[in-house]
Amino acid sequence: MFARERHEAICEMLKQQRSVTVAELVEKFGVSVETVRRDLAYLEKRRQLTRVHGGAIAVSDKMRHFSALSERMSENAEKKRKLSETAATLVSENDVIAIDSGSTANIFIRVLCEKFEKLTIVTYSQDILEAASDKSGFSIIMLGGYYMPSERVFYGFLTDECLKHVHVSKAFIFPSALSLKYGITINIGEFYNLQRGLMRISDRCYVLADSTKFENASPIRLCELDEPNGIVTDSGLDEQIYRQYKEKGINLII
Repeated sequence: MFARERHEAICEMLKQQRSVTVAELVEKFGVSVETVRRDLAYLEKRRQLTRVHGGAIAVSDKMRHFSALSERMSENAEKKRKLSETAATLVSENDVIAIDSGSTANIFIRVLCEKFEKLTIVTYSQDILEAASDKSGFSIIMLGGYYMPSERVFYGFLTDECLKHVHVSKAFIFPSALSLKYGITINIGEFYNLQRGLMRISDRCYVLADSTKFENASPIRLCELDEPNGIVTDSGLDEQIYRQYKEKGINLII
């Protein structure tokens, strides 16, 4: 097989499985380890992949499609449920926490309602307010401002001002995408101040993102991968991606 054919085959594999190992490429093509490494180095120079220890992952410049909140509610629901249950282990009875908005946030609050009797929750999400208001032991601090019907959140300078007057032990944020190249990214510009505000008012901040959001990008950079205290995801995360994030010192909680 010619080098060009191997390069095309490697790129096609990365489209299908997001990562490859040197060992599987050696076996597939019947070439030496050195030849595979040269292939990967060549493709990395052409920005067609990112080399990692023992292999390569797909380049992290794919713009993640952003759909309406109503559509996102049904996307990857099982993954969101599992990571929400894991994130709930970071919460203690009587905690004072802040919860961002979004489809995963809607599942996370339901899990908290099932597992806890007393929490104080700071939020700007109408969905969080409605879900938590039925729990008699939950206290809600609602941050007001301009209302965004499409995302069911309050935002703007009034919300930003409210954030200056509260403090929480833990904040839970739900971004649009994550990648080694671009960090943690979001789609809606109005959310930047909201989410950065939650990071400022919390002792500890956690990002919750299902495995499909990894090695994708959205237009607005929220922060570096290592700024939160941890990133909670589901067990569907690709092993090569998991290993590379851990090698970079990112605290992944599976």
